[in-house]
Amino acid sequence: MSKPLSARKAVEAGVAGIVVSNHGGRQLDFSPASISVVEEVVHAVGGKVPVLLDGGVRRGTDVFKALALGAQAVLVGRPVIYGLAAKGQNGVRSVIEMLKNELELTMALSGSPTLSDITRSHVRTQTDHESFHSKL
Repeated sequence: MSKPLSARKAVEAGVAGIVVSNHGGRQLDFSPASISVVEEVVHAVGGKVPVLLDGGVRRGTDVFKALALGAQAVLVGRPVIYGLAAKGQNGVRSVIEMLKNELELTMALSGSPTLSDITRSHVRTQTDHESFHSKL
């Protein structure tokens, strides 16, 4: 079943939100990364429920890209676990602070003073690239 169809069926069944995730890894070499399908899922649910991205978020730029593609939030389990393992509570705090600082820097460099200023126009995807070159 396609991701958009699954997301629409989940919304029809009454879910409160959708988490786009590949469950921590791409065990199948043809499974797409979460970031590559989040926009498709966002369009499929049509704003009826929030869509969150899980997987592959390691930097503030990843958060920015997910927001630009329509996710309302991201989940950052793995970086937090690494911070916890390395330095306990202070490590977790450091990871969250680094993500925040990197996101704020990315926002400033892109001319986005607030989260609501982050738009689809800030990112290019493989589909955008292919579409551009097919028109040449």
